Amino acid sequence: MSLITFTSSHGSGGEKIAQKVSEQLGIEFYDDRKVQERALSMGIPQKEFEGLDEKAPGFFDRLFTNRPAVYLDILGSVVYDIASTGEGVIVGHGAQVFLEDFNCALHILLHASEEKRSEWLTQEKNMSKDAAMQLIRRMDKRQKDFIQYAFERDWKDSSGYDLVINMEKVGADWATRLILELAGSDEIKSCSLKAIEEMEFSSLQRKVKAAIIKSNIPTSFAGITAEVTGKGKVHLKGWLDNENDLDKVIGIVKGVPGVTSVTSDIVAMPSGYI
Repeated sequence: MSLITFTSSHGSGGEKIAQKVSEQLGIEFYDDRKVQERALSMGIPQKEFEGLDEKAPGFFDRLFTNRPAVYLDILGSVVYDIASTGEGVIVGHGAQVFLEDFNCALHILLHASEEKRSEWLTQEKNMSKDAAMQLIRRMDKRQKDFIQYAFERDWKDSSGYDLVINMEKVGADWATRLILELAGSDEIKSCSLKAIEEMEFSSLQRKVKAAIIKSNIPTSFAGITAEVTGKGKVHLKGWLDNENDLDKVIGIVKGVPGVTSVTSDIVAMPSGYI
């Protein structure tokens, strides 16, 4: 089994190489469309993805709405759900960060200079060099802002990847061969049953967290944590400043796809005591 994440600068051919790798390994390829399809199969409504993409929310979005936090938890739950199968090729979506603690995932970064990428795009897309350069800078900035906002890190930091390939020196064919050879090596471990279980639990925990945030119950998320204690089992703990909200929170969590039982140690405390 192979679990591989691909991150690439725009125009460096990363998505095409990722697709070749998935085809030759015979495992699923997850681009934007397939990630959304996976989300739908998990019971996440289509409306949750409408108007959302990999870019940092603006100042007013962060100040007046909780959508960015909800989106990140939904995205994380989908990435963990994909990874819980033990195999797949995931393009973008911060998957390299979500899965950084799971040693069975192989993280790839493909890059090239702006000048070379603009040259490639000019030939491939039949666009002017100025237009290609503007597109590259816009897309690179969007990816940079997303990773910085979501994870507070630089997406180009090589320490977050297992293999970094300069596409100006290594062509697409050799890049594909290198990745396939590394993915099949003894040094890259297959996912253990324990790692797969942990990713299943992480996926469910993210879904529960998103559901609580979306509930808009006053101060509820500030004092509540959700722990997945077994397959489909969720334990809630913490506090609420309104006892009447307790049944609402439990009902919300029970309604999350994949949750089979909910236990709680939540304590109702008047706001003056918190």
